[in-house]
Amino acid sequence: MNARILVATFSVLLSASVFSAEPIQRILVIADESRSLVHYVDQTNTNNNFSVKANRPVWDLKRVAKNKYRYVHGNSFTVIDLKERKDVETFSDNQLGGLSTVCDLPDGGFLAGTSQKAGEPAKDAVVVYRYAADRKLVSRSVYEGLCNIRMMTVLKSGEVLLSHNDGVVRCTLAPEGSEKGTIVQAYKLPRGRNAYKAIPRKGGGFWVAGGYAGALFAYSDDGQLLKTFQAQQPEGLKNCFYAGLVEQANGHVMIANWTGHGAEDSKTGWQVIEFDAEGNVVWHLHDPMAYGSISDIDIIR
Repeated sequence: MNARILVATFSVLLSASVFSAEPIQRILVIADESRSLVHYVDQTNTNNNFSVKANRPVWDLKRVAKNKYRYVHGNSFTVIDLKERKDVETFSDNQLGGLSTVCDLPDGGFLAGTSQKAGEPAKDAVVVYRYAADRKLVSRSVYEGLCNIRMMTVLKSGEVLLSHNDGVVRCTLAPEGSEKGTIVQAYKLPRGRNAYKAIPRKGGGFWVAGGYAGALFAYSDDGQLLKTFQAQQPEGLKNCFYAGLVEQANGHVMIANWTGHGAEDSKTGWQVIEFDAEGNVVWHLHDPMAYGSISDIDIIR
C-alpha cells in the first residue's frame, strides 16, 4: 500500500471516529432570571424536564443539599426543593438592600454581599454582612471604593473572592471591633465591567466570569492574566454577559451567557457554553423557546 493510500485511509478512519462520537448530553439545574424560573434540564431524557417558579431576579443559584437549591432575590434568599417543587425556606433582612450573593461558612453561618453606601459623606461601597448559624447578625465588613458587587466565593483559607464592577478582589473580613475589611489582592478585568463570579482553578489561580466583557479569564494567584476564552458563536448570536460558572474534574469550564432581563433576550446568544481546557467550545445550550436568560448553573451530569 503506497503512502497516498495510507494517508487517505487514515483520514477516513479519523473522520469516522470524530463523527461517530456520541454527542454530549448534560443534566443541569439552571437559574432563569428573565422568566423567574429554576429549570431541571435532562438532555438524556427530556420527559424528566421541569421548571419551578421562583422570585425574580433568581441570582446566585447554589446547591445546598440533595435536591435543594438557594437563590437570591431582593433583600432575601429562598431555598427550593426540586423533588417537592416548592419553596422550603426563606430568609429576609431589611438591612440587606442591594443584596446579590450569599455564601455559606464552615460554622453553619453565612455571608451576604451587598452594594450600599458607607462612610462620611456616603461613598460607594460593598458591605458584607456575617450571620451566625442561628441567623443572627454577627458583623459587617465594609470595602469603600468598590461598587456593584456580583458574587462571592469563600476560600479554604477563610479569605473571600468578591466580584465587583472593575474585577475581583481577594479579601479578608473585618476583625472583631472594626467594620473595615482588607483587600489582599486585586484582579482587574482586562476589558469590560461587572465581573460576575470568581472560583479557584484546579491548575492554580482563579477563573473569572468577565461579565460584560463576554469572556472567561484565568488568573494566577498573583493577578497575572493567563488565558482568555470566548465562544465563536454563529452569525447573529453574541457573547453578552458571562455569569455563573463551574469547573469540572476534567478541566472543562461551563458558563452561563446571561443575555438580558427580557423573556425573549435568550434568542440573542447561546445560553450556556462549555469550554475544554484549551478554550474550545465542546457543548452549548441554546433553546430560547424553553429557557430565558440564564444567570447561573449547576451540573448534575
